[in-house]
Amino acid sequence: MNKYSFQLLLIFLLFSSFSSAQSLVLKGRVTDVSSGEPLIGATVKAGNEGVFTDFDGNFLIYLNPGTYDLEISYVGYDPVVQVIVIDKDTEMDFEVGSTVVLQQVEVVADIAIERETPVAFSNIPTKKLDEELAGQELPMILNSTPGAYATQTGGGDGDARITIRGFDQRNIAVMLDGIPVNDMENGRVFWSNWFGLDLVTQTMQVQRGLGASKLAVPSVGGTINILTKGIDSKKSIRFKQEVGNNGFLRSTFGYNSGRMLNGWGLSVAASYKRGRGWVDGNFTEGYFYYLRVDKEIGNHRLSFSGFGAPQEHGQRSFTKAVGFYNTKFAASLFEGNSELYQNFVDYNQGKIDEDEFNAIMDSKGITAARVEELNVNFIDTTGQENFGLRYNEHWGYRRGKVFNARKNYYHKPQFNFRHSWQLSERTFISSVAYLSLGNGGGTSPTGPLRRDADNLLDFDYAIDTTNAPFGLNPQGLSNTIIRSSINNHFWTGLLSTLKFNINPSLTFSGGIDGRYYRGDHYREVYDLLGGTGFRFGNEILQEGDRFDWDYTGFVRWIGGFALLEYKTARWSTFLNVSAANSDYKIEDHVLDAELDWESVPTYTLKLGANFNINNANSVFVNAGYLNKAQRFNNVIITNIWSPEDAPELAEGYENEKISAVELGYSFKSSKFSANLNTYYTVWDNKPLDRLPTVPLDPNDAESDRVPVNINGIAALHKGIELDFAFKPRPDLTFEGLVSIGDWIWNSSDTARVKLPTYEYKYQFDAKGVHVGDAAQYQFGGLIRYEPIRGLYFKLNGTHFARNFANFQPEDLRGINSGRESWQMPNYTIFSFHTGYSFKFNGVGVRVRANILNLFDEKYVSDARNNDDFNPNNTNDFDANSASVHFGQGRRWTMSMLLTF
Repeated sequence: MNKYSFQLLLIFLLFSSFSSAQSLVLKGRVTDVSSGEPLIGATVKAGNEGVFTDFDGNFLIYLNPGTYDLEISYVGYDPVVQVIVIDKDTEMDFEVGSTVVLQQVEVVADIAIERETPVAFSNIPTKKLDEELAGQELPMILNSTPGAYATQTGGGDGDARITIRGFDQRNIAVMLDGIPVNDMENGRVFWSNWFGLDLVTQTMQVQRGLGASKLAVPSVGGTINILTKGIDSKKSIRFKQEVGNNGFLRSTFGYNSGRMLNGWGLSVAASYKRGRGWVDGNFTEGYFYYLRVDKEIGNHRLSFSGFGAPQEHGQRSFTKAVGFYNTKFAASLFEGNSELYQNFVDYNQGKIDEDEFNAIMDSKGITAARVEELNVNFIDTTGQENFGLRYNEHWGYRRGKVFNARKNYYHKPQFNFRHSWQLSERTFISSVAYLSLGNGGGTSPTGPLRRDADNLLDFDYAIDTTNAPFGLNPQGLSNTIIRSSINNHFWTGLLSTLKFNINPSLTFSGGIDGRYYRGDHYREVYDLLGGTGFRFGNEILQEGDRFDWDYTGFVRWIGGFALLEYKTARWSTFLNVSAANSDYKIEDHVLDAELDWESVPTYTLKLGANFNINNANSVFVNAGYLNKAQRFNNVIITNIWSPEDAPELAEGYENEKISAVELGYSFKSSKFSANLNTYYTVWDNKPLDRLPTVPLDPNDAESDRVPVNINGIAALHKGIELDFAFKPRPDLTFEGLVSIGDWIWNSSDTARVKLPTYEYKYQFDAKGVHVGDAAQYQFGGLIRYEPIRGLYFKLNGTHFARNFANFQPEDLRGINSGRESWQMPNYTIFSFHTGYSFKFNGVGVRVRANILNLFDEKYVSDARNNDDFNPNNTNDFDANSASVHFGQGRRWTMSMLLTF
């Protein structure tokens, strides 16, 4: 090397060293906006410098001070382009998504968009599901959203229920990839049929109120949208193992190909679970399978998916008196000392008369008004069994194995074929055809079943003695059997939507919604318990034979919808009109009778506007009117309770009518965001759960009786909701929510039903009485701390208050007019979640631990007012007359996820 070459090399090294000394560091992480998972191999480019993200989604670039166009790209995701100024070492994290997916879900699933869609909503990303679900049913995680109240009722796996703004599941639309899943006869959603969906959920969104759906769906309280993963998800192979208390075990496998070069995409998932259940005898066992195949052909995308969850689980069907489960808790409801409590016990048992009792109260300075207040929560626990919160009356042992006489078993596979077509830059068409096949039912015993010394059902005695051959039963026919109420269905539908951009600001969407449903309902002999047959009338039945009732319900639905949207940089408005026709029909296979199609027209009108005041503040307003068909059993009266009577059309039914208005405000910044909204919903013609019957001729004691609808039962639901998130540092997050509802029945009238020979009058008074079955006050919060990348600790808690026992407003008659149902005790539930993610030999490892009901709170989650099956019931609208379900105590789960 000559001296000139050496000098040039020295100058280059000195310059490079100087340049490096002046370089600054830009580092950060790129993750999926829905799941929070790192994107491996994403391209990060700033000026002429570019790098790829590592296995944890991290990147690092050395840059000279200056201004750069930062670009982030990844296959299947929208590129991120952002102008950045580098004047010091900088750390920036990025979340990326896909507007290809966004456009499809906007068109088909009606997902709400921040600062654009004028409705109140909460997003539940996959990251939250992974961290907090902990083996529960999907609705339970929604307790962390304003206005929601979810419970596990009797504790059966999959028996959860949810209300939103005081409206039950029949009035909450549940949509899976844009397809409605509420039962077409009764509007219910049975969450046991959807076990495993958390494995393939891309995102979950709860819209409160009438929501953004274009379809004529029953979204009175809200809409739950669940979107599954597909071609736009990241390529991955996942295996997850979960374990928990009470023998809980769940194994899961998942594969997603992402978008392959030939336009194909494949998603596969499978899962198996089992457990004994927190409630005695509430075993669970189930499988889940999922297959989705996507194919892109030019401007077309074809998608086929199929999934199902065959399962069976034990149930605790009936509520019981508070003291039946826990006498100490029952006594604790009484707000007084032990001596005062004993005074009430003595008076209740007749040991002291009314004069003596009043004299004792006077001596203690307790007024008559205070006595009345105390009496509401007084329960005489004398002689009550105190079986414990886990007690379940339905189970026992059969040949040494746990056997629950009441179990649910069902398999409801669903198959979808979707076609999406970008016809032009301005026109997009999406159509989906779907098929659902439901098979299964629920069991219960009929005939005598004695209990053993431990108060468990003695199935061995039934087999060896009750059903065994003896003098009067030489054939060994069953006196006791397990029967099953079968509810099979065949459900198919077609949903097609066209979206046309009239100009850059104005968009029209319209389409059709057609459905056909057949539900077969009958009772059959499920288990003879060792006998040779079961006598029913003059017949000897075998397992699988039908008896009691046997009918088929049919529902036809045809609807159309139109949506006009106007969007600018600051304004977004919409006008939605939909109409549908529901046809109901029934065939009675016992009496060979048929009731022809009954047609019920419905319609919906919704409109709203959002205004972005600036980059941080926005406001919205929406209003709507929903004319909704009464459910099947309120239009056609089946013979389920009286098999000898032919089905008939209910007299005097009218559609439900819902009017709603909502106002909202939103603030968004890099560290703090908040949403505040208020709502006012009027619900007219609330359907009765069971119709009363009246005589056709009131002067004839032997007159035939007909079921009638009581129209005019109305409710008013109003309230205010707040949720917020504060992130003062990248590793620390605070979240909170407040929901204050005022939900009351608004009826005080004489309902009139015109019959052929007279006008029937039904008087009731529920005006001003609070709606039951959901907590009207809700306060919650969450703290999440991530001290090092991949390690997090999370504590969340929710307080529920002003929760009234469930009742029927039409029962408030005579001396009970205007009476409030029993108000259940307030309670607060905490949960703790932690986890750590790391790489081991190129394999992603994620371990988690969860503790639900961290402090083992004892609380009443569900209650029935003045329950006729409660032996202590005195119809006094108090704790003594109510029956309850207790919530589950402390539980834990642990899991490990491997990602390849």
